[in-house]
Amino acid sequence: MAITKTSLSQKAKWQSSAFVIWGPFIGTLIIAITFHSHIMFGDPIRFLKGLITPSIIFPMIGGLFLITPFGYLLGIIPAIIIQLLFQHFFARKLAQIPLMRCIIYGAMLGLMLSPFILILSILTPSPIFTFSYLQFILILPTTLICTIIEWKRIQKKGKSTEALTPTLLRIIKNSLTKAEFFSSIKSSATDQSMLQNNSLN
Repeated sequence: MAITKTSLSQKAKWQSSAFVIWGPFIGTLIIAITFHSHIMFGDPIRFLKGLITPSIIFPMIGGLFLITPFGYLLGIIPAIIIQLLFQHFFARKLAQIPLMRCIIYGAMLGLMLSPFILILSILTPSPIFTFSYLQFILILPTTLICTIIEWKRIQKKGKSTEALTPTLLRIIKNSLTKAEFFSSIKSSATDQSMLQNNSLN
């Protein structure tokens, strides 16, 4: 199978997507935080003290880095699926929409996986808890954050393109002016040579 420029650009597009780069990490971070939720809500003073205690916070950070590769292994396939859905339904609309509509699109994107999450949750001992956790605590916040990252990147790219447009127009105008100048010189030289030939004849 031949590798075309289109296939290479599509491959580079999903590889550089926020859903693929940041999605699994955000999901891993959410899971790590929810594992400590019983301390956060049960004994918040103890949790806050742990955040400023080096003997507690550094092992927590080290544990996060240790489980991050496993998070990418488990989350890369859902991240690619969400990226493909985003690219098909919402990517072209992000250039000219406000932040609130971007958030709505991110929520819609997260809810698109609901049927698959529901099927997966039915196979577990606690379907309602599993579905609620996966859909509203893990998937939905991750898709919202990644959609906002993509929106910011597209907005920034659009602003840089708008800033470059006057410069490009100026360059094109100057090049056209120079081309017209040299063309006029060439035509005048041709006319002079024709006049000289006519005078000699």
